[in-house]
Amino acid sequence: MKQDINPIMDIDLSIIIVSYNVRDLLKQCLLSINNACKSLTVEIFVVDNRSVDGTPDMIHKDFPHVHLIANSENLGFGKANNQALKSAQGKYTLFLNPDTIIREDTLVVMMQFMETHPETGVAGCKILNIDGSLQLACRRSFPRPSVAIFKMLGLSALFPKSSVFAKYNLTYLDPDKCYPVDAVSGSFMFCRTSLVKSLNGFDERFFMYGEDLDLCYRVKQAGYQVTYVPDTTIVHYKGESSKSAPFDNLIAFYRAMDQFVRKHFHPRKWILSVLVLRLGILFHLMLHFIGKILYKLRAPLLDIFLIVIAHALALVIRFRDFSWFFKYQPIIPLYAMIYLGSILALGTLGNRKFDYTRTFGGVILGGLINGCITFFIPPIAHSRLVFIIAFLLTLLFLPGWRLIYHIFLRKRTDDTSTLRKALIVGAGEKGQQLAKTLTEHPETGYLFVGFADHTFNHPQTISKINDIPETVRMKHIDDIIIVLNEIQSSEMMQIMNHLQSIPVNIKIVPENIDTIYGKTHLENIDDIAMVDVQFNIYQPVPAFLKRFFDIVGSSLLLILLAIPAGLSRIFNSPFSKWYGKLLLILKGDWTFVGDDATVPDKKKYYKPGLTGILQLEKSESITAEEHERYMTFYMRNYSIMMDIEILVKRLSGIW
Repeated sequence: MKQDINPIMDIDLSIIIVSYNVRDLLKQCLLSINNACKSLTVEIFVVDNRSVDGTPDMIHKDFPHVHLIANSENLGFGKANNQALKSAQGKYTLFLNPDTIIREDTLVVMMQFMETHPETGVAGCKILNIDGSLQLACRRSFPRPSVAIFKMLGLSALFPKSSVFAKYNLTYLDPDKCYPVDAVSGSFMFCRTSLVKSLNGFDERFFMYGEDLDLCYRVKQAGYQVTYVPDTTIVHYKGESSKSAPFDNLIAFYRAMDQFVRKHFHPRKWILSVLVLRLGILFHLMLHFIGKILYKLRAPLLDIFLIVIAHALALVIRFRDFSWFFKYQPIIPLYAMIYLGSILALGTLGNRKFDYTRTFGGVILGGLINGCITFFIPPIAHSRLVFIIAFLLTLLFLPGWRLIYHIFLRKRTDDTSTLRKALIVGAGEKGQQLAKTLTEHPETGYLFVGFADHTFNHPQTISKINDIPETVRMKHIDDIIIVLNEIQSSEMMQIMNHLQSIPVNIKIVPENIDTIYGKTHLENIDDIAMVDVQFNIYQPVPAFLKRFFDIVGSSLLLILLAIPAGLSRIFNSPFSKWYGKLLLILKGDWTFVGDDATVPDKKKYYKPGLTGILQLEKSESITAEEHERYMTFYMRNYSIMMDIEILVKRLSGIW
């Protein structure tokens, strides 16, 4: 039997948690730890991989006894765990996910097991999903070729009680019995500290997924057992940590499996295993991709099906013979596409695909177009009576199924998939009033996700203002609603500037409608006015032309200025001060025509420029109000010709 390298330690247990944008779940996890470690001497480490949801603030405020390591970037699961492992002084170390809740007896039970089973180097407990079912990853085998092939072919799911097909997740074994396994879940790994330190912790080449398998493999190579212990349980909100990850989790998982097999298995074995894995990856990605497409297109596909059914019924009613259905090709597909195009044209895209009123209007519009074809272009149309009957049935079917969905299905399932996810900027009184209105009135079409503010003082604040772009990506936000009297106009412009490459709608709740510049659409929600603000400078085509002009112009000028100076004397030439600015324009941090570069960043409305509309003003001092007025005018009316005009006027003024 193996003995610990350093068996005498003052601290019983070191708990290491790596967190990434799961503030509320982490708080719940830490509270459960506090209830479970009263009879033990425990030290707790939280390694935060640059969360933007206020996790570090919450730790400092609510859990001052926790050792916080706040990283400036996402280092990955293994590397972050190793950061804390270097400082861990407990006899045992528990690697724990932040999206877990442990039982009051969990730590004691696991520690007693390790004390009485010195042959065990790593142990895992019974892990339950939030619905109470067993989480299969809590005990599993290594992905050897004989194991991986049945997993990838889906045979393990078809035959879960087979010791041949179900080896990967060991579903044929009793989940209430204790036994050695190949690996346990990385969400709960109870380890001997001296052992994992001697193995240098996790392999940091695994960014996320696979590092737990790798560590278990090396523990077994060192002569220790990995044991499944069902005497205590935890709950794991599986996938919550990875929801915020800036990568495709499915691809990351299979890459990790590929990496594990290549690292540990002999080439004769891993060639077959990698082939199976990669075929499995392709198969799963295809199913995943097809499933996502079908899910997104479920409404228009159902519409097309019902339009075809409407025409089939019309033909049966008119001719009493279904064979006419085949004679009406391709006019029925043409009608269907026109109906569908008309529905989409009236705004039933995205989260409004279940809007029955817009659908009703779209069918009317499509009927008018199809009617023109039927009545005025006879060579490609057929019976007018068939058209009228089919139109009436389509008018019944398409808005009808949406109305049924709203009345029955949506209320029963509490479905929020049709709502637009809204992030409110400003958690003050007016912002809270708006959030309450959106929450109480889902018929407005918005789903309140949380606040973005300067601080995390409000419990529903999920992001600081500077981190809005990352939060939008992670939470899949559809609309940013800015409460203007709680932030400055310059901050609003900065938010819009940072979000220009992200597909998100920006609306504001203004102090005074007259102060809003730009193309606007007024929307009233329970007496709260919201303005949909659009500036030309952020529209796709003008934004592309502006960036294209900056790239081409800066590249040409860099080449032209380098010729007289000579490459060897480039930074000592009279033009040296321009090189740095041109490089910034080429990089995208600056632009030829933009905001005043001398204005502090917090007061800029757009990225700094070599010149701009402000520089055309002869006055030596421009007030903040004038600055806002000039820049909003420029951004609202922007065109590439305006940039050229400003450059010409500026150059003529200099020379």
